Amino acid sequence: TRSGGAGGRRPPSTDYPGGEAHTVTPPRFSAVVVARNEELNIRRCLEHLAWCHERVVVDMASEDRTRELAAPLATAILRQEWIPHMEFARNKGIDAATGEWILIVDADELIPEKLRSRLEEHVAADPATAGVWIPRMNYFFGLPVPHTGGFPDYQLRCFRRGAGRYPDRLHSAAVIDGPVAYLPVEDGAWIVHDRRGTTLTDVVLKFDTYAGKEARTRLTEGQPFDGPLAALWAGFSAFRFRFITARGYRDGMAGLLLSVLFAFYRFLVEAKAWELSGFDSRWDREVRRLRSLPRLAGALAMQGARRVSRRKGPTRSP
Repeated sequence: TRSGGAGGRRPPSTDYPGGEAHTVTPPRFSAVVVARNEELNIRRCLEHLAWCHERVVVDMASEDRTRELAAPLATAILRQEWIPHMEFARNKGIDAATGEWILIVDADELIPEKLRSRLEEHVAADPATAGVWIPRMNYFFGLPVPHTGGFPDYQLRCFRRGAGRYPDRLHSAAVIDGPVAYLPVEDGAWIVHDRRGTTLTDVVLKFDTYAGKEARTRLTEGQPFDGPLAALWAGFSAFRFRFITARGYRDGMAGLLLSVLFAFYRFLVEAKAWELSGFDSRWDREVRRLRSLPRLAGALAMQGARRVSRRKGPTRSP
């Protein structure tokens, strides 16, 4: 369905090089937003995209007021059945967009005015660029978590129409046909990822859903459950990286909580892989060997050493 006008257009500017009038037309952007049950976020998201030539919303069978709230602000609302991950839905929005540049935005993200200006300036100044990586600042319960959230957390979300498409894989970046550039980190010129109305229950349920998808993808690609030590190491190393290596402790209580949740997510992916293997009992003996803290610490140290050794090993040529 379509609603409203194109919106977001600005009159072309006029320069006078050599004394003659010369019209410069700003690049036209099409924003693509995939949404499901986003009534708390969708209006705010689209209001920050009013400058775009068009705003294409792909609604994945929302059961709340998402479509109703988006209708006055979107130039197109496409209906899409609920699917395991949003890459297919993003491609559907990309196919419907008509602007020179495609901007992919999640419903819980905002594009500040300063970022808008930098994007317009960058694509106008560099006609050879096919895609642009954009920095993103993540928030957790309304609190910025630059360390735990991996700032600048670059996202490949802007590309020329016809130059970018998403592979059918969970959490994948767009594949760009042509050179890409990185937008410099500048205060306020980044995507703001700040989800409204989120509770801890929402986060845990989301992690549970994504963990199941990732485990199924792994098994499909021939990566079965690798044992209890691998599961423990996945959780431990995720916490170590987020809280210590990335200095998540500097984000305070929010950093600690988010680091633990990331560790839980990585362990849950392994647990889901074990579940999908039919709760194979052949790992019981290995678990029983971890009957004391020294044994557990030693086993984890060995597991970590093996992981490091694999990463440093020779790579096979394609």
